[in-house]
Amino acid sequence: MSWSTKEGTATITGSASKRVFDHQSVPNLHGGLIQYAVGKGHELTCAGYDVQLLPQSPASDPVVDNMFRYNTMTGPKVDSAALAPFVRHATCGADGEFAFSRLPAGVWYAVTEIGAMNIAVKEIRTQPDQTTSVILQHRWNYPPSWRHGPSLW
Repeated sequence: MSWSTKEGTATITGSASKRVFDHQSVPNLHGGLIQYAVGKGHELTCAGYDVQLLPQSPASDPVVDNMFRYNTMTGPKVDSAALAPFVRHATCGADGEFAFSRLPAGVWYAVTEIGAMNIAVKEIRTQPDQTTSVILQHRWNYPPSWRHGPSLW
């Protein structure tokens, strides 16, 4: 992970958001309720939240997986004192955008919170002298790994 502490020429710009819908309920014929979305919903962003950029490594992989699985941003702060010095931080702007500059080339994980308790994770590969744009979106937390899409069987 020492590679991640070096100054480089790569940049990451990004945004994070989630669409949230209001719901209404109607009774069904079995004594339960059917819920359905109403309207076009509204956008939640990461505005004001911490965006953590972690270098990909065998030490950071389980930390990022746990952050997603347990829907918490406390991963490197609590779980891994050895990883914390390598984590970069940015605050998401009012528009839901963030940026990291002077990065070395490599593979990184961007992790942030969208609204309350909605963790978004994205793997990013940086190249020298290039800007990489990313969009982080919260997906439902099943399966318990953000690396694999959901499968019903």
